[in-house]
Amino acid sequence: MLARNETIIKWALYAAISLLCAGVQGAVLQRVELLGVIPFLYPLIAAIPATFESPTAGTAFAIGAGVFCDLLLPAPLPCFYTLIFPLAGLCAALLAQSVLPAGFLCSCAAAVTAFLFTGLFHCFLLWLDGKTAWGPGICTAALEALVTLPAVFPMTVLYRWVYRRTHLDD
Repeated sequence: MLARNETIIKWALYAAISLLCAGVQGAVLQRVELLGVIPFLYPLIAAIPATFESPTAGTAFAIGAGVFCDLLLPAPLPCFYTLIFPLAGLCAALLAQSVLPAGFLCSCAAAVTAFLFTGLFHCFLLWLDGKTAWGPGICTAALEALVTLPAVFPMTVLYRWVYRRTHLDD
């Protein structure tokens, strides 16, 4: 078990990496379009750290990431990301605990799951508003996941570095 100051340092480092990724998203990736969509790192920020942590800690971090995104990004519903990202974080943590060990493959699976939840919920909200969204919305979410998947590798390396540096005794 980590001491209190080590825990604070670990979460501060996770937050710093997340802010770095958000900065890359805003400064660089917003200007890049591949296959008609822009790479979208925010679901990865919620899901990848959760693969290295317990379900409770991963979900808590994903809630923070969701609040951050809701304050930063326009969404079809207030608290859209705060509702979806905890589910993505919980699934990512459970995936890492019971199916795949935390690493690149687990991060890829968690990222696809996060994009799936985000896309399905967005389509559901559009459907409630009376708009046709299931086909185009799922295709857009799949394309976003596809063009964003290469970012899983550097992000996994960064988050794994923090996890390993703060869990030396484990």
